[in-house]
Formats: sequence, C-alpha cells, structure tokens
Amino acid sequence: MFSMIRHRFAVLLAASGLLAACAGNQATAPQLPPAAASAKVAAPGCAPGVWFCEDFEAEPNARWDWLPPGAGASIGTANGTAVVEKEGRNTVLHYEAGSSKGVVAAIKDTAFAAVAAKHTADYYVEAKIRPLSNSSNNKFVCLLGRYQDVNNWYGGCLNVQNGSNSKVEFHKANAGKWFRARQFNPRTIVNDKWYTLRMEMKGDNLTFYIDDDFVGSFVDASIKAPGKIGLWLDNRSFVIDDIQVGDANIKPVLLSITPDTAWTSEVGGADREVEVSASKSDGSPDGYTLSVSDPRVLSVVQRGNKVLLHAVGAGNATLSFTSQANPALRKQIAASIEPAFVLPTARYAPFSSEPAAGSRGAYIDQRLSLRFDGPFSLSGKGSVRIFDAQDDRLVDVIKPRSESNAIGPSADQFYRGLSMPLLQVDGNTLHVRPHANTLQYGKTYYVAIAEGTVLGARLAGQDFVGLGKTAGWRFETRAAPAKGLTTLRVDDDGEQADFRSLQGALNYAMQNLAKETPVRIKLMNGRYEEPLYLRGKDNVSIEGESRDQTVIAFENYESLNGGSGAGSPGAASRAGGGRALFLVEQSDLLSLSNMSLHNTHIKRNGINNQAETLYFNGSTQRLIARDMNFISRQDTLQLNAYSWFYNSLIAGDVDFIWGSAKAALFENSEIRTVVDSADATRGSYIVQARVLSPTDKGYVFLRSRLTREAGVPDGLTTLARSAGVPAYFDNVLYLDCQLDAHIAPAGWWVDPIPNPDKASATLGWREFGSTASTGLKLDARVGAARRLSAAEAAPYLSREQVFAAIGWVP
Repeated sequence: MFSMIRHRFAVLLAASGLLAACAGNQATAPQLPPAAASAKVAAPGCAPGVWFCEDFEAEPNARWDWLPPGAGASIGTANGTAVVEKEGRNTVLHYEAGSSKGVVAAIKDTAFAAVAAKHTADYYVEAKIRPLSNSSNNKFVCLLGRYQDVNNWYGGCLNVQNGSNSKVEFHKANAGKWFRARQFNPRTIVNDKWYTLRMEMKGDNLTFYIDDDFVGSFVDASIKAPGKIGLWLDNRSFVIDDIQVGDANIKPVLLSITPDTAWTSEVGGADREVEVSASKSDGSPDGYTLSVSDPRVLSVVQRGNKVLLHAVGAGNATLSFTSQANPALRKQIAASIEPAFVLPTARYAPFSSEPAAGSRGAYIDQRLSLRFDGPFSLSGKGSVRIFDAQDDRLVDVIKPRSESNAIGPSADQFYRGLSMPLLQVDGNTLHVRPHANTLQYGKTYYVAIAEGTVLGARLAGQDFVGLGKTAGWRFETRAAPAKGLTTLRVDDDGEQADFRSLQGALNYAMQNLAKETPVRIKLMNGRYEEPLYLRGKDNVSIEGESRDQTVIAFENYESLNGGSGAGSPGAASRAGGGRALFLVEQSDLLSLSNMSLHNTHIKRNGINNQAETLYFNGSTQRLIARDMNFISRQDTLQLNAYSWFYNSLIAGDVDFIWGSAKAALFENSEIRTVVDSADATRGSYIVQARVLSPTDKGYVFLRSRLTREAGVPDGLTTLARSAGVPAYFDNVLYLDCQLDAHIAPAGWWVDPIPNPDKASATLGWREFGSTASTGLKLDARVGAARRLSAAEAAPYLSREQVFAAIGWVP
C-alpha cells in the first residue's frame, strides 16, 4: 500500500493519461546559476569499467535535456527547475518538485554516445540520491535506464514517505502507461540522507541494490533496446550526484550485516550474533575486518560469517565492519551497554498487584500489573525480571524499549515475530507482558524490577527503589487445562475462564486439537490489548459477548513491523510478523462474530502507516465475519482467498480494504471513511484490489452503505484506486449500495491507470444500482468504470453466485 496523494476534485477529473501529460512537452532547460559555469572545471575521467559518469562539476546543460514533469510542478517557473549548487567541496544537482509526476531529465544522445557505441542494453545505472521532504507525503524519485522517451523506460526508485519505512521499487513506463511493477522488502529510507541506488539491466533480468546491499531481482521483457538514462519523480524533491553507467557484468562490492540495528544490552546480558555477507565485484566471497571503538564496553568474536557481540562494561561503543575489497565500504552497529543487574533488597508494606503477592491460580497468558501510589515514568533503562522461585533461575528479562515477542507456536511450530512494547504505563499502573511461552503451568515465580527502571514512583507509601525477592511479589500458576476441550472461555478478569487472553486460547487450539476439529472460543466483555496469530487450524469460531464491549485492541503499524508479514519456524524468530493486529495463515472457516478489532495506530507527523486489523492470508481458505467492527486507518483489511462480511462495520481512511482476494463479499455492511488524522481536508480511497486472476470475482459490495465520519469532506473519496501493476486485476463491484456525499462524482481514482483500463461486464471497476444522498451526482463517472445493466449485475446478487466457483454458501 502507498501513502495518499493530496488531491482536489478538480485534479481527479483531470487525471487521465498519466505520462501523457508530459509526452507533448518540449525540453526546458533548468534555471542554473549563470555565474557558476565559469567557475566549474571539466568533469574528470570515469573509473575503470564505468562507461559514463556525471558529477555535475561541469555545466550539465550541454549533456542533459530538462523536461517539465507535467502541469503544476513548479519552483520559480511553471515547468520546474533544477539548480547546480555546492555542498562543501562537492557539486550536486538539486531539484525541487511540484505537485505532478513525470520525467524531469534525460541524457542527450551526444553525451551518451560512448555507451550507445557498445550497442548493448546490458548495463547498470547508479547514483547517489538524497530525497528531500515535501509538503505532501508522496514520494517517488527514480533513476531511469533503457529510456526510449517519456512513455517507455525502466526505473529504479526510492519510495519515500516522509520518514516512515519506505521501499526500493521497480517502476516502468510502457506504451504511455506507468506501472509500479515490483516492491522490494521495506527498509528505513528517510529524507535528507544520502543513498546509493543501483539498477542493473542484463537481458530480461533487472537487479537492484541500495547502499551496497542486494535488494532483489525482477524479470521484465517489455523494453529490450539500450535507450539512455534519465530521472523521474512523483512530487519528491531530491539532490543527486555521481551518476554512473557501466558494464552489467561488474557487480558492486557488497557488505551486509543482519541484524544491522543498534544493540542495547547490559553487562552479563545475552550476547548478540550478527551474520555477515560479503562479496567482491566478481561475486566471489570477500573478507572483512572488525574494529571496536571502545573495547572496555564491547568485545567481539569472529567465526567465519558470524560475529558474536559480548557486553564487557557499561557505556557506548561502535562496532565497524569494513570490506577488504573496498575499504571505503563500511557498516556499523552502535552498542549501548548498561551496568549489570543487581537484585534490589527493599521491602514494602502490602501493595496492589495482579497476580496478588502470594496468590495461587495465576494464568500463564495474563499480563502482570503493579499499582503505584501515583504517576510515574519509565527511564528507558534497566529491566523487569521473572525468576523461578524454586531455584532462583532467571526465566525472563523484559526491557523498557526495543523489545520483541514470538507469538505461537502453531502445530507446525511457526511463530509470529513482532517488535512490540512489553512494558506499558497506564495511569498509576505498570503492565508487564512476559515473553510468550515463558511462564509454565504449576510453577511459582517472583518478579524483580531493577532500581532506576521506574522513576518518580512511590509504592505502599515508600519511595520506589526497585523490587527484589525480599519484596515478595510471588505467585503460583494454575494447573494446565484438560486436553481435548472444544469450548474455551476467555475473560480478562473472570475466575471461571480457561484463559485470560485470546491468544492463549488460540495457542491451545493450535497445539492440542486436530486441524479439522471445530473449536468455539467465547470471548467475554473486556478490552484485550494483544496482537493475534492463527495458523493451520481450521474451524475456529471466536464469539464476542457484545459487539461494542468486547474489544481486541493493539497498536501495530508499518514503521514498527514492516510488511504484510508471515510466520516463521522456530521460537528464535522475533521479527517478520507484519503490521496487522491479527495475522491468519492457511486457516479455513475461521468465524468471527459480535466483537471489535481495533488497530489503534494513528498517523503521526503526517506519516501514513499501514495498520491492518486483519490480514487473512491463504489460497483456498474461507473467512466469515458477522456483526463485527473492524476499525483502523490505512489498510484496515487485507484479504486473500475467500471471505464473507455480513452486517459488519469496516472503518478506515486509505485503501482500507485491499489484497488479492479471490472473492470478498461485503453484504449489508457499513463501509465508513474516517477523517485523515494527518490532514482532515483530504479525501480517501476505499479499495485497492490486487486480484491475481481475471476470472476471480474480487471485491463485491452488496446492499451496503458507504458512510463517513463527521468531518470527512464532500466529493473527495473514491470507490477504489489501482495498484498500477500489470499482474493485478482491479475487480471491484458495488451493487445496490447507498453512497454518501463524500464519494467523488467521478467515482474512481485513475492514477495509475487500472487493469483493465476499461471495465467489462466481468472485469474491472463496476457499479450497479447505486443510490445517492442529497447532492451527490452519479452521472460523471470516469471512463475506466462501467455501469452494469440489470442482466450484467444478476450473477453477483447473492452469496451463492459470488462464491459459485467453490460451491460455498456461507
């Protein structure tokens, strides 16, 4: 999914040919400082194996054609401008974007003659690019190869979303149509930082690198001619330098480390293992060297391609990895080491906790809570620890920041790994979530809190200076539930429950019942703050006590856990579980009823963040949702396979129903657009379909209501927009739906162009029997959409017909 484009209805009506807007424009020279040319020197020769290089030290007008990127892009003139400027001793090209997309520069034939003389389309193009912040979230800057004209090219692109996790992408223009053909794994790309982006074209194989790391490969046969190079943007200002073109057979020297994140630990804490991958330009293995800035803080042991980090003393240190083939190539890990844990000895009068001190019958899946006398804060340092009371064995360490969890496992031992906070402050209460599967049945534990972890607190009338064994927060867990239960009760505070958390019940079902055995989970009223994971268990029914009072709420989002996510084998995996509240994999006939799923993430600082309530992932599996609330912002529901939503609310603001569903039916439901928390003046997009087969029904809305939250503006929300990828079909159909005035008269957003670009009776964007609220007109729909006749709509007017391909009548 992608961040929302700032738009007005006038733009919506004008949007049609995408790149056609710039196809008829004549080349326009940039506004360059007139005095700068005489001060510049000729560009130096290129390095060995490099066929073309541009460092902007010489005036670029003689080598580049500058093209206006469509109407509306402007800095200084109506056509946009580029400025060559000094940054220290270096000279760079600075381009300020306007509000449209298009090709902004193409190399002249004369400047590219040395490459053209080789008569080969096999070359790489590389550049250093620094994206700059715009007033809008939108986001792309692309380095072009095999450029024929503004309508035909390949692009290696940075997708930058004003600070959120971004992506490296492959874009292309082919016969005047623009496509986002492939997104690669997300990584953090931020504004005002230099990145080295490289696109390698060899035959039909395209390979992408960023900062000397391999990103991914893609096969595309659309453009085989050598062409030239150029630059393309979509409303993203940038600075660029050191453009190179060279032999595609010469690979970059590569050095990557996993994990590459900063490391926070303490003396005596667990070591970190880092895996290193290094290769030379011919693809053979490369060596690397290690250096530590302060060996009093950090020591390392190198074992082949693995490096073990060990905390020696308190302080900060940086570990550097340096390529032997290219000493300028370096990767670093910053380590922050705290002093060793010391068990506090303070005693306190009786205090309030859950489980209570000295209690029996604690649940192994519940959160632990400690109530202080008044407000307090967490320092970000120290830890909460859980010990086995029988032998003082350390069982768990919970840090106040940079924590993760491995939820599950499923029957096939897959876990969902998530970055997530495990310590939370709620008024006067500290909530502690032990790592999953830490506490065991029939055991006695005590809890300790390091001095300095909690600041400004008083407990039972005393200043809080940590909690140790002598403080007496000790409890015994209950016996394991009986085997073979097929009805499970979940209650966050009831004594007759089988589990305190819904995930506890799901774990039981996955681990103790056969795949096909039906299981009914009764979820009592309450607020369950937890992410969820279900994999490979069929016939699970989760029934809430009441739709609005039974709430599963959790904040998860793209910048925290990037990507749609999937389970991974082994408990050691604590990443990759994706941004949804509830991840479901290969589980047939999951039934959800009478409750709310709420991903509580709110956009911050103008950043759009995908934040699903539910990702239902499978190929032939079926989902039933009745009398449900699904509430989020961007990407509320991601659906694959088959699903039926009845009498349910789906609320969101950007592409909030999306995915590769074969058939997803929303019957008698409310599709509510909420106010964009980053900009209340903007409209929205309801659906982004990525249907994989033209014969699949896709997304069908039957006798449903398209409503809006108070404050959503009139006429700016569209029924759907396309992903712009040729492999996806935009099969979306609204039948007998009631539309409010927030729906744009044009109906559908045509940038990029949908697939098919003009709907038929069975393919693309379609509508039948829509009724409108006061003031909404339905006669100005875009040409890509189709108004069905009664005969064309008939095959979609019942559940039996929508799911006829699999013979399912939910």
